[in-house]
Amino acid sequence: MQQAELATLLVGTDNSEREVLLSRNSALAGVELAYLLKDICLNGWSSDPAQAIRAASAIQALADKTNNAEIAALSFWAQGLEALIHGEMERAITNLDESQVRFLALDKPHTAAATQVSKLIALSMLGRYEEAIQCGVHARDVFLEHNDVLAVGKIETNIGNLYFRRDHYREAEQFQTAARNRFKALNDLKQLAMVNNCLANTHALLHNFQLAEQLYEEAVTEADASSSPVTLAGIEGNIGIFALLQGRYDRALDYLERSRRRYASLGMELQSAAAQNDIADAYLELNLVPEALQIYRRVIPKFEQLGMRAEVARAATYCGRALVQLNQIAEAQTYLVKAHELFSAEQNEVGASMVKLTQANLHYRQGDFALADRMAAEAEAVLETSGNWQRLLLARWLYGEIERATGNLEIARIILEQNLDQAEAKLQPAIAEQCLTSLGLIACKTGAVASSEDYFRRAIDVIEALRAPLPSEEFRTAFFADKLAPYREMVRLSLAANRVEDALTFVERARSRTLAESFAGNLRLAVDSNDQFEADSLKQIETLRGELNYLYNQFSRSIVGANMGGSLETDELQRALRDREDKLLEITRQLNQRGGRPIGQTESFCVKDLQARLGDRTALVEYTTVDDELLAFVVTNERIEVVRNLGVQSEVAAEIAQFRFQIDSLRYSSSSIRRHLPLLTDRVRKHLTSLYDLLLRPLEPITAARQLAIVPHRALHYLPFQALYDGSAYVVESREVSYAPSAAILQQCLDRPRSSFDSALLFGVADEQIPRVRDEIDAISTTFARATSFLNEAATSEVLYEKASAVDVLHLACHAQFRSDNPLFSSLQLGNEWLTVRDATQLKLNCGLVTLSACETGVNAIAPGDELIGLARGFFTAGSPSVLLSLWNVDDQATAELMVDFYKHLKAGQVPSAALRSAQIKILKQIPHPFFWAAFVLIGRW
Repeated sequence: MQQAELATLLVGTDNSEREVLLSRNSALAGVELAYLLKDICLNGWSSDPAQAIRAASAIQALADKTNNAEIAALSFWAQGLEALIHGEMERAITNLDESQVRFLALDKPHTAAATQVSKLIALSMLGRYEEAIQCGVHARDVFLEHNDVLAVGKIETNIGNLYFRRDHYREAEQFQTAARNRFKALNDLKQLAMVNNCLANTHALLHNFQLAEQLYEEAVTEADASSSPVTLAGIEGNIGIFALLQGRYDRALDYLERSRRRYASLGMELQSAAAQNDIADAYLELNLVPEALQIYRRVIPKFEQLGMRAEVARAATYCGRALVQLNQIAEAQTYLVKAHELFSAEQNEVGASMVKLTQANLHYRQGDFALADRMAAEAEAVLETSGNWQRLLLARWLYGEIERATGNLEIARIILEQNLDQAEAKLQPAIAEQCLTSLGLIACKTGAVASSEDYFRRAIDVIEALRAPLPSEEFRTAFFADKLAPYREMVRLSLAANRVEDALTFVERARSRTLAESFAGNLRLAVDSNDQFEADSLKQIETLRGELNYLYNQFSRSIVGANMGGSLETDELQRALRDREDKLLEITRQLNQRGGRPIGQTESFCVKDLQARLGDRTALVEYTTVDDELLAFVVTNERIEVVRNLGVQSEVAAEIAQFRFQIDSLRYSSSSIRRHLPLLTDRVRKHLTSLYDLLLRPLEPITAARQLAIVPHRALHYLPFQALYDGSAYVVESREVSYAPSAAILQQCLDRPRSSFDSALLFGVADEQIPRVRDEIDAISTTFARATSFLNEAATSEVLYEKASAVDVLHLACHAQFRSDNPLFSSLQLGNEWLTVRDATQLKLNCGLVTLSACETGVNAIAPGDELIGLARGFFTAGSPSVLLSLWNVDDQATAELMVDFYKHLKAGQVPSAALRSAQIKILKQIPHPFFWAAFVLIGRW
C-alpha cells in the first residue's frame, strides 16, 4: 500500500478502523503520511469541510500513536483548521499558535509561517485587525525569503480582506490585486477563484460595476474548475449582495438563496448564518421588515457567541434600521448604540458612520431636524472618503430631505439634483427614485407643476422597473408599500388640472397591483423536482401543514369552549401555531426566491375599455383619498367624473365602526336581545343613512338608476353598500351592487368567458356554529343539472383539488376564520384539514363563481395600495372571476335560505348580482335588520 492510498483510507474511516489501519501499516505511519493528511485537511477547508474534519481527526490519531514532535505540530495545525470550520475562532488561534511554536522549535520557520495564513482568518473574524496585519506581514516576509509565491499570494489576499472588513477599499484593492497577479502566474485556479471573489467585492463597493461583474464570472468559472464548493458558496452570496447594491432584487434573492443552501448542504453553520444575515438585508430593502428582523435576532446571538465583533456590529445596525421602520424606537436605539460601540472598537469609522446615518434617519422621522441634520452631516463627511457611493448617496439624500422638511427648498433642490445625477451615474436606481420623489415634492411646493409631474412620472418609472422582476406576491406587495407617494401626488396634480381620467389611471396603477398581476398570471408555486433541497422543502411543508391542521383544530375547540382534555393552553397553542406558520412562510419564501419565477404581467389599465364593458346599466364607483379627503370616481359608458369632498376619511371610518358595532352586537346574541330587533334596526339605519348621505347621495346625478360596481378604499371594504339606507329604502331594494378590489381587476374579470352555471361542486362541513349545512347543500344540489356534494369527513382537500377545475360553481359551506395577526393563514375548515389563503391559490379554477357560505369569509387585511389579504385573494389568484363571501358572522338559518334562493334565481337566468339581490330582498322582507341579509357581497364579475 502507498502512503497516499493509506491517507485516503484513514480519512474515509472512523476512529476504531483508523487504529487498525495504522497498526497494520506501521511502516507507513510517519511524517510523510502526516503531511499528506494535513494537505487533505487544508484543501478541504474550501472544498469539502466534512472531509477536512475527518483528516484532522486522522492526524490526531497518527500523532497519538507515533509520539513524533513534527506530527504533533501538524496535528495542532489541523485542529486549528477544524476549529475554523466550526466557527470557533479563539480555539483556532490557540491551536495554530501552538503549531507555530512547535515548528519553530523544530527549526522549520517556513512551515511555522504557513500556519499563520489560517490564523489571519480567525483574527479578522474576531476584529483583531492590527494583530492580524502584523501577523500577515511577518509571515509574508518569511515566504518571500523562501520564494514561496503561493503562500505570499494567500497572505496578501487575507491582508486585503482585513482592510475590506474595515471598509478601507482602496488598500484592500492593492493587496488583492497583488495576490491575483501571483496566482495568475502560478495558474492556481483554486486561489484565483478566492481572490477574484474578494477583489470583485472590493470593486463592487467602489462602484466599478463592470470590472466587478467580470471578476465574479471568472471566480465562478475557476471555483467550478477547481471543485471548490465552499468558495463557490461565498461567490454566489457576494453576487447576491452585488445585485442588491444595483437594485436587481430578483437576482439578489436568487444568488443569496443559492449561497445559503450550499453552505447548509456543506454543514457550515457559521457561514450559513452569515448567508441568512445577507438575505435579511435583502428583505429589509424590499420592506419585508418583520421577516428581516426575525433573522437578525436569530443570527446576532450566534455571532456574539463566536466573538465575531464585526458581524455583530453590522447585523445590529441593520436590526436597528428594521426596528426604526417598525417604530420600535427604544429597542432600535439599544441596537444602534451597541453597533456604534462595536464599530468604534473595530476602528471602523465607515461602519460607525452608517450607524449615525440610521440614527439621523430616526431623528428625521421624529421631526428632530436639527439633530438629524448634524448626524447626517457627520456621517457624510466620513463616507465621502470611503469610496462607498451607495452609502454616501443615501447620506446626501437624507441631508437634502432634511433641508426640504425645514423649508430650505432651494438648498434642498440643489443637493437632491446633484445627488440624482450621481445616483443615476452610479447605477443606484432606488436612491434615484427617492431623489425624484423629493424633487417632485419641492417642485409642487414652489408651483413648478410641469417639473413636479416630470419628477413623479420618472419616479414611477423607476419603481415599476425595480418591481417588475420580483418573483412572488409577497415580495411585490411588500416592496410597493412605501412607494405610493409619487402615485398619490400624480392623482393630486391630475385632479388640480381637471384631468380626471389621468387621475383615475394613477389611482389604479397603485391599487391592488399584486392581486391584479396574480389574477392575470394565475400564479402558482413552482419547484424543481430534481433539486434535493426543494424536494426536502416540500416534505417539510407537508409535515408543517399536518402539524398546523392539528393545532388549528385544537385552537378552534378552545375558542368555542369545548372540552380540550389534555390539550395545550390557548396561549401556548397560539405560540405553537405562530412558530409553525412562520417556518412554513420561510420555506415557501425560500422556494419562491430561488430561481426567480416572475408573476404574469397585466395589461395597462384602459378607462375606455372599461367603459365599453360597463354598458348602459352599470356605473363603477371607485373611492380614494387625497390627504384625508374622501372622493369618488364615477365611471359610466358615457362619462368619467370625480365627486370630491364626500367627507373626511377618518370620520367616515368612525361612522363605519359604529355601524359594525351595531352588527356585531347580534353575532352571538341571545333570543332575548333579538326580541328588540325593531329598535336595533332603527339604530343601525341611522348610521346607514348617514353613510348613504356621505357616500352615495352626492353621486346620484351621475349614477342615476344604474347598478353599482363599488371599488372600496380602506375602511369602506368593511361596509355593505347594498345596506345603505336613503331614508325610505335600502340600496338593494332599487339596484344591484357588486364589488371589485380595483377597476383593473374588474376589467379582467369581465374579460373572462361567461359561465353557464350548469355544474356545481358542493362542500359542506357542519359544526356548532353552522349546524344546518347538510340542509343547505341538499337544497342547493337540486337546482343544478349536474351537482356533486361532499359532506363533513368526505369534504377533503384532496377531493377539492381533484374536482374543482371541472365545474361552473364551487360552493363551500364550512366554518371560516380570519386571522388578523397572520392574514395569509385565514382559512376554511374542510373535512380533513384547514384550507388557507395560500392553499387556495394552488387550486386550478375554471369556474364562473366561488361561494364561501361561512362567517367572515370576506374580511381582509388591507395592505398599502388596497392590497386585500384574505380568503378572496386566494380564490381570485386561483382563477375565479367572481367570489361570493360574507363580511361578518352570519346567521345560520338566514344564510341557508339566502343561498337556496340565490341559486334558484341564478339557474332561472339571472346574473349573479341580480340573483343575490333577489335573495337578499326576500330575507329583508322577513327580517329587515341588515345583520340577517346584508352580510354577503359579490366581488368580481357581476
